[in-house]
Amino acid sequence: MRLTKLLPLFMACLPYTLSAEEVLAPELPEAIQEIYPAVMNQQIWVAGGISTELPASAGKMTAKVHFWSPEYASWQSAPSLPEGRHHTYLIAVENRLFAFGGFVNSQGQWTNSRDVLMLNEGADAWQKVASLPFALSETVGAVLNGKVHLAGGRSPHSEKNGQWQHSLDVSAHLVFDPNNFTFTEAAPLPSARNSAASAQVNGRWFVLGGRTVGGEPITDMLEYLPEKDIWQAHAALPKARAGHAAAVINNAIYVFGGEHSQGVDREVFSYDLTKQQWRKTFEWQTPRHGLGAVTLKGQIWLVGGATKVGLSETSREVNNAQVMIDNLK
Repeated sequence: MRLTKLLPLFMACLPYTLSAEEVLAPELPEAIQEIYPAVMNQQIWVAGGISTELPASAGKMTAKVHFWSPEYASWQSAPSLPEGRHHTYLIAVENRLFAFGGFVNSQGQWTNSRDVLMLNEGADAWQKVASLPFALSETVGAVLNGKVHLAGGRSPHSEKNGQWQHSLDVSAHLVFDPNNFTFTEAAPLPSARNSAASAQVNGRWFVLGGRTVGGEPITDMLEYLPEKDIWQAHAALPKARAGHAAAVINNAIYVFGGEHSQGVDREVFSYDLTKQQWRKTFEWQTPRHGLGAVTLKGQIWLVGGATKVGLSETSREVNNAQVMIDNLK
């Protein structure tokens, strides 16, 4: 299994030797993009995805589920989803994984799904435990006070639901109770969007960027205030982003990758929550979009994605971003 590290790809002017404390990661078992990894039980979990390497007969989607921890030499297999799907929002609530919506393959078409799937710790299969109020994909979420919040995404705008263009952006904010599997609604986003990124730090939830169907990425940085049920705007991203990923470390939010009409975004930005300031931290020489970013054991991991706009050159890469961040201190 080939191991990869992040730093040498970034800035040739910074000589670097990997230390004994820095962890490398094995590649994913299959190249996947349009994923939302989650952390459960000190493991990174990945479910579903779409890939240039997968067969067209399956809609280029996968149902496979894998998990990994720095203690493992390779990714481990877990029960597969009932069917292949991508842009499914994966999130952990204690010892349970939930997968919300996403696009599934229906006779070669992308059908937006209402499924809420659950995998209990140690279970041998996923269960369908609820249905979303409407079909939803490309949403982002967080766990606040024991409930799952989902904001934005795309949903069918008519009875047609079999092609990508049948779904338009939504501003909806759904709240899912994992104890009784019911939904309520909370304050919607100020405007509709899909393909945003989500970050949680010290009980705070931020939604960053996104885009609209047929539109360019946006720069919003929004925080949901549950005690007031409102969204509060923060300093805008230095550059509009969509299809990107975000993760938190040392009280800072880092934003990686993303795509726009001209290509994949190289600049990695960080937002200091204490100073309330953005800064450019480095340029990623092999950036990806449709990737996931999670924080595990004090390190940020970048998972999968694609190196070209759209469904093109899907990657198996898993990178330790902390290697680079530490070297810049």
